[in-house]
Amino acid sequence: MFSKALILALIPTAFGHMGLFHPSAYDFNGDGYTLVEPLSGQSFNSWWFHGNIGKSTGEVMELPAGGSVSLELSCNKQFTSYGNAGDGSTACPDDIPSYHAGTPIKNSEILGCGLAIAYKDSAASVNPSDFTIFSVNTDCVDNLHTSFDVPAGMPECPNGKCICAWFWQGQASADEMYMTGFDCTITGSTSTKSVGAGQPPKYCPNGGCVSGPKQPMYWANDNSNVNYDGVYTHKPSYNSAWGFSNGAQNDIFEGSSSSPTSVASSPTSRAGSPSPTTLVTSTRKSQPTGGATCSWPGHCAGASCSDENDCSDSLTCQSGKCA
Repeated sequence: MFSKALILALIPTAFGHMGLFHPSAYDFNGDGYTLVEPLSGQSFNSWWFHGNIGKSTGEVMELPAGGSVSLELSCNKQFTSYGNAGDGSTACPDDIPSYHAGTPIKNSEILGCGLAIAYKDSAASVNPSDFTIFSVNTDCVDNLHTSFDVPAGMPECPNGKCICAWFWQGQASADEMYMTGFDCTITGSTSTKSVGAGQPPKYCPNGGCVSGPKQPMYWANDNSNVNYDGVYTHKPSYNSAWGFSNGAQNDIFEGSSSSPTSVASSPTSRAGSPSPTTLVTSTRKSQPTGGATCSWPGHCAGASCSDENDCSDSLTCQSGKCA
C-alpha cells in the first residue's frame, strides 16, 4: 500500500493555485490540476470557462433555495474527498502560497470568492453578461470546505438545469483570475421572483458601489468588464471593497434594486405537471439617445471581442474589435 508521503511525491506540481472540485465541474475527470491553473493574459476563448466548454460530466450540482451548499476548494483534486492524499480540512497541504494570502496567511489578504448563475441550460449559449453573482464567501479561500448561502428567492432553472461558475483571485499573486464552470440546478424553489441583469462591479472602498445584481469580475485577460487601476491593494475582490456582502446576494432580484432587464423568471404555475420556465434572454445592448455611448466599461469602442454580445450598447464586433 502506498504511503501518503509517497502519494504526495507523485502528485504533479501545480501548487500556488486553487479550483473548485465537484463531479459537476467541467473537466472534473481531467488530470486533477489543470483545472486550477490561473487565467492571465489569455484570449476570450481560452479563459472563458477555463476553455472547458464541452467537458461537462453530466452531473448537476443541486443548490437549495434558502439553504447552503458546502464545496471543496483545493490546489489539486488529490487533496479533496475525490482523491486520496488530503487531510480532510486543508485546501493545499504543505503549500501555504497556494492561498495567495501571504506566508503565513493574512486575513487581510483573503479576497473572497463568488458563485454565479446563468439561467440558460447550455454553457455554449452563455455570454459573460448572462452571469449574476448569487453567493459570496468573503473568507475564501482559507479551508478545503467552503460554504455558500443560496438566496431563498432563486427561481427554478429552465429544463431543470442552469449554468454556474466559481470565481476567485488572490492578493499575493500576479494579475490573474480563476473560473470553474459547472452544471447546476435550483432545488426547493417556490419563488415567483426574477433575477435581474447583473452590472459590472467597481472598486468602491469609500462608497458609491454598484447596487443590485452584479456580474462576476472578468479581468487580467481579454474582454475585461472592470476597471482595475493596477494598485496591488485595489485588486478585484469578492468583498465590500468591490460592493459585495458576505453570504446570499439577496439584492439580485427585480424590484430589490435597479435592474432593468430580467435574465430569468419562474414558472407561472406549479400545479399538476411542471410548467416550463420562462426564459427571457438578457441583452446589454441599448440604442444610444444621441452621440456615442458606452454603458459597459471594458466593452467600449476598440475593446477586443468575439461576437456582438461582447460589445456595449449598439456597438458591433468587427475584426475582433468593438466598433
